[in-house]
Amino acid sequence: MKFTHRPLLLLSLALSLFFPFSLQAETEYPEHSLLESSETLSYPEVFRAAAERALELPLTAAYEDRARAQQNFANDWIANRPRMKASYWDDQYGDNQGLRELEAGLEVDLWRWGQRRDNSLLGEYYQRTSISWHDYLALKVAGEVRQALHELASTDIQFDQAKQALADTGELLKVSETLFATGAIPKASVMQSRGLVLQAQQRLLDVEASRVDAQRNYNVITGLTQRPATSFTEQLSPQTEITAAHPLLGFLQDQLDSQHTQAKVIRHDNAGSPSLFMGMRRERGSGSEANIDSLGIAISVPFGGGDYISAKTSAANLAATETEVQFQQAYRQLRQQLHEIEHQLESTRHGLALSEQRRDLHRQHWQMAKKAFSLGESDILPAMQALQQYRESRLHYQLTELSYQRLISEFNQIIGVLP
Repeated sequence: MKFTHRPLLLLSLALSLFFPFSLQAETEYPEHSLLESSETLSYPEVFRAAAERALELPLTAAYEDRARAQQNFANDWIANRPRMKASYWDDQYGDNQGLRELEAGLEVDLWRWGQRRDNSLLGEYYQRTSISWHDYLALKVAGEVRQALHELASTDIQFDQAKQALADTGELLKVSETLFATGAIPKASVMQSRGLVLQAQQRLLDVEASRVDAQRNYNVITGLTQRPATSFTEQLSPQTEITAAHPLLGFLQDQLDSQHTQAKVIRHDNAGSPSLFMGMRRERGSGSEANIDSLGIAISVPFGGGDYISAKTSAANLAATETEVQFQQAYRQLRQQLHEIEHQLESTRHGLALSEQRRDLHRQHWQMAKKAFSLGESDILPAMQALQQYRESRLHYQLTELSYQRLISEFNQIIGVLP
């Protein structure tokens, strides 16, 4: 079937392309947002809010309490709690000669050679572990917030593009219905336009669901109902190697030092401590004799039992070895991740430059096509194709730019740098 209203069709499409008008209710989409944009909220405040809500936060106080308790114990003069000791003897149920013996005193455990020193060293390592844990927790929370912020930015871009696509298809539908009413196009064209609107609506629903999920995740992590109005960006760290100063490696190293020292302390404990007894005794040999009062000191020193000590210490040695393996695995994994992210950064950096050139080229093409159409030198189809290519290249550039920023954050996270 041949239509004789092609000039009217071209004019209507041109008007809709360059002078868009209000859409029908079916192409309008109410925006659902869980977060409000704030001009006063800063990103340091966002990171602090997330740190205060970290699920692992109670461990910080636990590490500090452990260090404080160990240090207080190492400062004591005795190796254990003091004990009161008393004994009583008589021969009432034996020879019944009137023998009586009463002994009472105080018994304390003394430090073994090197035991107090190792306990004091263990307290120092516990203190270092509590500090390195705080640094590692800060990095861990920073990684969660970084990921949440980049996810917000990604869903925002996709949502804006989906809304624009819905607006474009809505304009085409409006023009199609107008031209169909004048008999310029068949019913099938209107149905195709309506199908494009439905696809755009479904796409927008999907993107909106992802956007709400990203906002909800941000709210769960930070506890905030607001987000900074500015985009989140950070500079690439000049550091290029994984060092011992990395918060994760520092925490594992302090744990390893603590467990090695703890194994020594356990060995001291199971070897037994010398004990000192100081007390008095009252005794008599028979009922006809007077009581004899005396003071005394006794010292006991354990010895031997090497197999027993080794058995009791083996679990602590195993735990230290497992931590050492965990340290090596973490170091290797960080180096592998750093190598991969460096390659991705280099590739994305070149891709970003090409994407920018492609966007600028399509923008120029679109401007030329629009000018040619406005002068009547070309049909509307090249202008529409040029506009579509420009929108796609612009979206690709935005997503590539966001991907580059995400890779910078991942690089800084791997290298152990806080925002």
